[in-house]
Amino acid sequence: MVESGLGFSNQLTNNCRPAKLIMRRHFYPSIFSMLRALILSLAAAATVSAQTVGPKDLKRKAARKEASEAKADAPSSVSQSFEKEGVRVDFTVQALASEKGQGGKLIAGADAAATFRVTDARTGQPITGLHPNAWISSRPSDSDGSEAECKDKIRSFMGGLLSVRADIDLNSYYALTLNHDNTISIINPQVAFSRTKLESIIPLPGRGVDWALSKNRDFLYVTLPEQSLVVVVSTVSRKIVNTIPTGEKTRPTRIALDPDERLVWVGLDGSPQVAVIDTANNKLVRSVAVGEGLHNFAFTADGRFAYVTNSASDTVSAIDAQTLTKVADIPVGKTPVPIAYSAAGRHIYAASINGASVSVIDPARQQVTATIPVKRGVVALRFEPEGRYGFAVNQIEDAVFVIDAATNSIVGSSKVVKGPDQVSFTRRYAYVRGTGSEKFSLIELNEVARGKVAPVDIQAGQKPPSALPADIGVSDMIAPTPEGNAAVIANAPDMMLYYYVEGMMAPVGTLSNYKRRPHALMLLDRSLSEIAPGVYSSPIRLKNAGRFDVPLLIGQPRFVNCFQLDVADSPESEKQRKGASVAVEALFKGGQFKPGEAVRLRFKLTDPETGKPIEGLESVRVLVFEPPGLWQERQWARAVDAGTYEVTQVFPHAGLYHVLIGIASHGINPGDLPFTAVSVVEAQKGSK
Repeated sequence: MVESGLGFSNQLTNNCRPAKLIMRRHFYPSIFSMLRALILSLAAAATVSAQTVGPKDLKRKAARKEASEAKADAPSSVSQSFEKEGVRVDFTVQALASEKGQGGKLIAGADAAATFRVTDARTGQPITGLHPNAWISSRPSDSDGSEAECKDKIRSFMGGLLSVRADIDLNSYYALTLNHDNTISIINPQVAFSRTKLESIIPLPGRGVDWALSKNRDFLYVTLPEQSLVVVVSTVSRKIVNTIPTGEKTRPTRIALDPDERLVWVGLDGSPQVAVIDTANNKLVRSVAVGEGLHNFAFTADGRFAYVTNSASDTVSAIDAQTLTKVADIPVGKTPVPIAYSAAGRHIYAASINGASVSVIDPARQQVTATIPVKRGVVALRFEPEGRYGFAVNQIEDAVFVIDAATNSIVGSSKVVKGPDQVSFTRRYAYVRGTGSEKFSLIELNEVARGKVAPVDIQAGQKPPSALPADIGVSDMIAPTPEGNAAVIANAPDMMLYYYVEGMMAPVGTLSNYKRRPHALMLLDRSLSEIAPGVYSSPIRLKNAGRFDVPLLIGQPRFVNCFQLDVADSPESEKQRKGASVAVEALFKGGQFKPGEAVRLRFKLTDPETGKPIEGLESVRVLVFEPPGLWQERQWARAVDAGTYEVTQVFPHAGLYHVLIGIASHGINPGDLPFTAVSVVEAQKGSK
C-alpha cells in the first residue's frame, strides 16, 4: 500500500519500490553564477579591514539623515507622471492599511503598492500586454537624476551583478514551501552566496496540508485538518492575519478559489460538507451539504457553478455559487476524487480512482453526457493551459492517458515515472511527478496535439518521495516559473528544491529548504503584473528610509524614466535598528586548519553599545563558502557559553574560505556583517 496523496492511502493499492540515484551534493547553475560570486567576494574583501563601518553602513546613515529631514507627518501616497514619445506613465506608491486597519504612511517598515498606469498620451487609451521592469534603489547624494544616470542604473540591474542589487526588485519571485514542522518557508532564489536565501519563516498553529493564493497575491489560505482551521497569511507582512474555524472535528483538506476569487471553497474530508469563505472579510459564510468522503473542486469558467467530488458516495455535487445551494448530486464512477474543467470543451471531467472511466458532466443539464474508458488507478486529472487536452495520471499503470475534450476520447498514452501522482504545466510541457522515482517525466504539448505522447525522464533529486510516505501530500510539488520556460521541483526526502530549465537533461541548480521537508510548493510572483488594462502593480515593503530612484524600463513601446520616492523614518524603525545591532568576534580568527578535519568554529556575539553578551539565540546561521562559490555549506550554530556560539565544520580541501554569520531573529543576513577568512592547508610531509 502506498500513499498517493493525503487521503488517497486507503483509496488505491500500488507497489512502489524506491529507485536509487547518487547525485552530487551541490550543483550550481553556471559559470556566470560563479563569476557573480567572485565579484561579491572581491567587494566584500574591500571592506574587511573596516570591521565596523563599510559602504552599506554609510549608505544607510545617509538614508537616515535624509529621512530625518523629511516631514514628521509622512504622506500616505505619492504620485508622479512622465510623458515621452507618445507614452504617458502615471506612477503611484500607496501605503497600505496596517494590520489594525489604520491608515498607512510611507515610512520605513510600511507595506505599500507600487503602480504604473501606462496609456497612449494622445488618446488616453491603456496600453496592455506589456512586461515592464522596475526597481527601487537608494539615490546617492551626488546623483544628478539625469536620463543617462537612470539608464546606467537599469543597465547595472539588468546585468544581474550582486554588487549593484536594487533595494527592492519589482521583477522577482519567491519560492514558498509548506513544511513538515508546521511552518511556511519563503526563499529568495535570486540572491547568492553572501546571503541566506531563506528570507522568512512563518510558524503555523498546526500542520498545513493545502493552500490557495489570492489573485492579487496578497493572501494565502492554508488548511490545517488537525486543528479544524483555515489560516489566512499575508504575503506582504508575512504573518497570520486571521484564523477561520471550519467546525468542531472537521478536517479541512483541499482548498480552492473560484474564478472570480470571491469565495474560497474548503473540502471537509470525512464529512458530507464543504465550507465556503468570503474573501472580502475572510469569514466563514456557510457550510454546504454534499456527499460523503474526500472532496475536491472544479468550477465553470464564469464561476456560476462549483463541482465537488464525494469519494465515498460515488457522486459529484453541483452547487450554485450565487445562492450556495446544492442543485444536483450526479452519479459517477467508483471513488471519484480527481476533477477538472475543460475551457475548450466547457464541461466538467471527473475521474474515478477505483473505477474504469472518466465521467463528462454538462453544466447546462447537470448530468453525465459521456464516459471515457480508462484503466483503474487515475489519481490526478488536469487540463493543459489551452484547455483541450486533459492528462489523466494513472498510478497503478505508471502511465498518463491524454483526453481530447473535442472528441471526449483518449488520443494517446504512455508509461511515465513510477507511481505518478501529479501533473503540472508550462506553456510547452507537462511535468509528471512520480512518488516511486527520484525523476519526473517531461511531455511536450505540441507533440501531444499531433497524437504523440513521448515522455523524457529527468532526474530531480536523490531519493523518491516514497522514501518518506508520510510526507506525500495533496498539493503541487512542481511549480512553473513566471518566465514560463522553467520549473521548480520540491523533494521532501532530500529537503531540497531543484531548478529545471526546459531543454536540459538535468536540473541546473538547487535550493536548500533548510532542513525542512516540503509538503507543498508555490512560486509567489512579485514582479509587476497587469491588474487592470494598462495598470501594472506589485505590493512592496519599504525596508529603509531615505530618497530612492524608481527606474522603469518598458521594451516596446520603448520607455525609460527614473521616478522618485521619499520614505520617512519612524521611531519604531530606529528602535529596531538599535535592537538588531550585533558585534561579532571570531574566536577562530587567525587559525589554520587541515582539510577533512572536524574543527570547532566559535564566535562571540555582543551588544556594541553595552558590551554585554547576547544570549539565547536560536536562529544563528553560519555560511562557509570557498570563493568564487565552488563550494558552500550552511548550518545552525549552537550556544556553548554566554554569548558564545559554535559550529563543527569540515573543510573539504585546502584553500581560502569565508565564514559569514546571519541572525534571522534580528533581521541580519550573512553578508550584513564582516566575514572572517579561514586558511585551510595540507599537512606538511613529516609533520605530526
